[in-house]
Amino acid sequence: MVSVNELRWKRARSKLGRKSVSSHCIILCYALTQIILTGEALAFQIRTIAVRQSHSRFQTPISYSDADDADNQNPYPKKYKKKGIKTKQQIQIDLQHQFSALEHMHHEQQHTTLDLSTFSDFDSNIYNSIWASRSVTDVQEVLMQFIDTAKNIIHYASGTAASSSRQTVHDRIQLVGPNVAAAALRRIIDLRPDLNGRNGSAEDARIAREMIPLLLQSVAREIVHAESLQVPTHFDTSELYSFSNFVLSMRKLMGPTEKVLDTGLSPVSNANILHSLAKIKLLQKKNGTYNDETILKPLVRKICGNMRGYKGDDDDVNSVKRVNPPLLTEMLCALATFDMKGEVDLLGLIGDRLKEGDATGKLNCRQLSLGLWAYASLERPHLGVLKSFSRRLRKNNVRQEMIAADISRAIWAAGRSMKQLDLIVQHESEIDSDDRSVSFADEEIASIRQDAVTMVYTLSGELMKPKRSNNPYVKKLHGLGFNQIADLLGTFVVFEFDSTHAIFDELSVHIKNKVNGDRVVSAADIARILWSFQRLRLVPNQRTLATVVEKFVDIVQCTQSEAVSPKILNTVLRSIVMLLPDHGRSMPKLHLATSALMSNDEYLLKCNEFECSNFIWSLAMANQYDKQLIQLLCDRMREEDIVESLTPSSASRFLWSFTKLVESNEEDFEMKEVLFEMFQSLGGILLSTQLAPVDASSSMWAMAKSSYSLDMGIFDHLAKVLAVDFMLERATVQQITEALWACGKMISFEDPLREQMEFGEVTPPPYVTSGVRFATYLVSKCDKMSTKDVSQALWAIGRLKITNQSIVSPFVDKAVKMAQKEKFNSQELANIVWALSKAEIDDEASVSCFTKQIRRPFILESTSPQEAANVLYALGMMQIKDEETFSCMNSVLMGQLEEATSQTIANALWAHDIVGLVPPRLLFDSWAKEKLDIVGLYLDDQQVEIIERSNKESRE
Repeated sequence: MVSVNELRWKRARSKLGRKSVSSHCIILCYALTQIILTGEALAFQIRTIAVRQSHSRFQTPISYSDADDADNQNPYPKKYKKKGIKTKQQIQIDLQHQFSALEHMHHEQQHTTLDLSTFSDFDSNIYNSIWASRSVTDVQEVLMQFIDTAKNIIHYASGTAASSSRQTVHDRIQLVGPNVAAAALRRIIDLRPDLNGRNGSAEDARIAREMIPLLLQSVAREIVHAESLQVPTHFDTSELYSFSNFVLSMRKLMGPTEKVLDTGLSPVSNANILHSLAKIKLLQKKNGTYNDETILKPLVRKICGNMRGYKGDDDDVNSVKRVNPPLLTEMLCALATFDMKGEVDLLGLIGDRLKEGDATGKLNCRQLSLGLWAYASLERPHLGVLKSFSRRLRKNNVRQEMIAADISRAIWAAGRSMKQLDLIVQHESEIDSDDRSVSFADEEIASIRQDAVTMVYTLSGELMKPKRSNNPYVKKLHGLGFNQIADLLGTFVVFEFDSTHAIFDELSVHIKNKVNGDRVVSAADIARILWSFQRLRLVPNQRTLATVVEKFVDIVQCTQSEAVSPKILNTVLRSIVMLLPDHGRSMPKLHLATSALMSNDEYLLKCNEFECSNFIWSLAMANQYDKQLIQLLCDRMREEDIVESLTPSSASRFLWSFTKLVESNEEDFEMKEVLFEMFQSLGGILLSTQLAPVDASSSMWAMAKSSYSLDMGIFDHLAKVLAVDFMLERATVQQITEALWACGKMISFEDPLREQMEFGEVTPPPYVTSGVRFATYLVSKCDKMSTKDVSQALWAIGRLKITNQSIVSPFVDKAVKMAQKEKFNSQELANIVWALSKAEIDDEASVSCFTKQIRRPFILESTSPQEAANVLYALGMMQIKDEETFSCMNSVLMGQLEEATSQTIANALWAHDIVGLVPPRLLFDSWAKEKLDIVGLYLDDQQVEIIERSNKESRE
């Protein structure tokens, strides 16, 4: 008769198809079927090591992974068992035999020793039986058996009567000993359901809550004492049930020279305790009861000291070499969890061991990424580890096993480590040798950087591969969380990734899907992603960017200041504006959410000077004129705590941004008064020598643009600071050009004294000398100047009346070449022609090059009456009778006569008279009506000449 099991086995075999199946596959399928039928599916997860040595250690690692996230679970179990490795059942059977042999000893054997071979692996079997336990209840049962056996042995060896009642772990925890307690503590914490996401019963959780404090207290006593337990030569009757009495009993039975049980904490036990404390910290932090400095961190410091000062049987072997490499990576993770940056020596010892080939080869992909992560988190990069691990992770067989979380962790660690190394190299001369563990050489750093870059590019390509071979559409990067995406992009910034890399398109789509999904997205991660996009000069898909911004707006509206700090808000606004300068106009929701957040007094008080200056800068760049918000930021900038911490950079940025906003809304005279008040409040901060070129240039531009001339000493100081060779070399062409333009603009306030300056009767202001220095320096940078730069430079040269042809000619030549390529607009052309008249340029061919361009139809359409009058006035100054240009400029004036001022018309009439051309009658009538309030009045040429001459004199 065929059994049910056999029928099920045949059915499973039939599913394999008609293809031939090897005997190995058949055996494997049968084994799988039997496992499923008997409920032993967990057998694949059992990893036991029974070391047949008296000094074996509990060294099986548990990886630091997020068990709640299915993407972070390694789907590949161990396929094969190593030969000679005992199973869980074999270990338990051996241990039970040893317990029975010890418990049923007879009194007549009191003066004889037991057979050592029976108990040679007693210590090892206890550790491995604890590790083989699949529940907290199993661990408790092993400890209870150990305690009962230890109690009977003590009574037998001491000759006292044994109690018939069974002792519990709670009653006799001191019998367990430090090393067994450390192994049990770790295993219980690893199995605890509410900590690691494993499925477990309520009974397991209850036992764990009771056992963890007891075991932690037991190992803590040994940690604090540091030295190994000293076993007395006589029984301590005051505390009969003690671990020392148990060790003494075993020595009497086994022989005084035999070491069957470890006494003091071994290096492996220290590592396991460190791992356990890290897990306890995570649990306490999760429950909101964590107190790092007073509860756990002192124990961690003591463990680190014990590890550094450990002396075993062989004094030449340090404690780190007694711990296997996987467990060393767990130690690193625990040290990173507690932020033990000061343990430089211990970190160096661990790194020196892990960088060796035999150690690196024993680590899997997750352990390699965790090792890199730990050193990067601790900000203590180890060159050997970074080099060895980076090369190992590039191997095909290693990276194929990596999941998205491992790849993200490794890439982030590489970028963070290289950033730290760059800072160390940059400030190497300023760092004391006692504060660093390694002396870094430039060549070695360059080699390691190349290894890290290669690893990052290789792993980025791995992310593009399918997660499983049977589904090519689901790639590994689809398993990335939002924070992991932010980590990747941040590393790409460090290594200056090419924005055309294929991974960015995939990430852009994945970001949009993540935001639209049900997963939680934090404002901090959004800020990091947008910042990375901005630094990479990467403009993502418009839908992706809009989706991310809308998600951020929802977070702001739902949580207000709880989840969006001023730093996060500042990063988001700044990144969006720099990605798309007009983004503020296209996203009114973001502006409204920001205004609502900033209107909160408590939130505004959290903003520092840097954040306030960046907020108004974002408004200026996005052209968002919010009067209420601007007023709030101005009030905040004038508060005492801000003024005390205000830097020249923030003051310059605020004044530049405020000026730009006010000038864009010229009708708001109230805000212009506030702007002048801000100059008076913040201007003193600018009298500093700690100015960057952009600070000096921006401040000069703001003062000139707003016509703020009350503190000319500040302007002189800014110009003098920027005119130094060191500052000029650091400045950009645009910054120097704006400073030169500002000098030309500010000279208008000196007009009443200009004539006296020219004759040497009055000393020119200091900024005039600085302006000449700016112009001289820009001569060597002409090839890098834009049309706007050339136009502004020539305009300022004309205002400053710089007539040195060695300075003027290079700009004119550059302008002519640009004009021939039709690159200038109407304003730039008008400024150049006007500047040539002031710089005493008599090259009519060069002038005609510019007038020819301004006569082009599409240029004339954008020419204003003011620009047309300036061109005519300049031609009159140079006495160039260009009838075609005069005709075109007259057409502009006549077409926009209602917008022309009397001064504009007067300049045009004067130019006509100088070159001997007759102006349009309507043009003259318009000037006469506005200036003299008469219409149709006929004036002969002599009268016109008198009027215009007097008008010119009053103007000059």
